Amino acid sequence: MSTGEASNDVVWDLGDVCIRRKRLSDAIDDYHWQRDVELARLNATAPYSGSYSNFLDVFENRRLYPGNSGIFSIETSAGAHIGNVMYYNADQSDGSAEYGITIAHPTFQGAGIGTAVTVAFLRLLWQTTPLRRIELHTLEWNERAIRCFRKAGFEQSARVLRTGAETLVRMEVRREWWLLWDDEGRYAPFERVNPRGLEASPSEQPKGQRAGHAD
Repeated sequence: MSTGEASNDVVWDLGDVCIRRKRLSDAIDDYHWQRDVELARLNATAPYSGSYSNFLDVFENRRLYPGNSGIFSIETSAGAHIGNVMYYNADQSDGSAEYGITIAHPTFQGAGIGTAVTVAFLRLLWQTTPLRRIELHTLEWNERAIRCFRKAGFEQSARVLRTGAETLVRMEVRREWWLLWDDEGRYAPFERVNPRGLEASPSEQPKGQRAGHAD
């Protein structure tokens, strides 16, 4: 993990990759990633068009006062910040929240990181929150993301057509049956990250030049 920063911000260690709490130094990566056109397309949203100063204010406010959400960074053992994972719109009354993940650098796509991080993050949520149901939305044509989420335990529950936009697939996972499957060993293959593709050092990676979704 990165040197010179607190090591106790890691919330889940997957070997060659970890999930850690957000740092102020992550803001510049997140800014570039949110401005990236291809990443915005995969997230079915518009690229961020504001200034870095405005983005930084919002970033720091959300980092310090997360409210009904939680956003974390995905980092390699070499110290590269390669993406984010989050829950948001948490509703304590019905125990639900939405899920999102971005693997933002193409170097790290296709190594199973998205699946492993999703499995680990669900375990973290079940262990540390009262949430009972997690749902997500992904574009219907994004077969790679759908495969990733299915491997991590999500099942399709609906198709959603946004006004003037493409069709989304709603997928969800419920605590009770996910934990049963976990006890049966369904997610054991994803407990560690395949080291393939993790050799690049942070200095070799451009900041958010391409979108990479879960895989």
